[in-house]
Amino acid sequence: MARPPIDFDNTPEEAFVRMGTTRDEMRERMREMAEYDAGAPAAGSPAPDFEIERLSPQGQRTGDSFRLSEHLTENGRPVALVFGSYT
Repeated sequence: MARPPIDFDNTPEEAFVRMGTTRDEMRERMREMAEYDAGAPAAGSPAPDFEIERLSPQGQRTGDSFRLSEHLTENGRPVALVFGSYT
C-alpha cells in the first residue's frame, strides 16, 4: 500500500524540530521507505510460503514447525495470519 505523499515544502519547520529531524532527513527517510515498500506484496496478493517454529501456549519453543503451503488447501478454508509480539 502506497504511503500518502507529504508536502514537505508547506510543512512548518517547527514540525520537523518536534520530530527531532530536518526537512532533508525526513525527505531521505521517506525515499528509503518508498524504496522498501516497493518490494512488498500488494494488499490481497497471496502470502509467500514460509516455515516457522510453533510455540507452546506458554510461548516456549516446541521443535514443531508450521509451513503455510501445507495449510492453504485444508478444507478450502482461508488461513488467517496474525503477527504480533509475545514478549
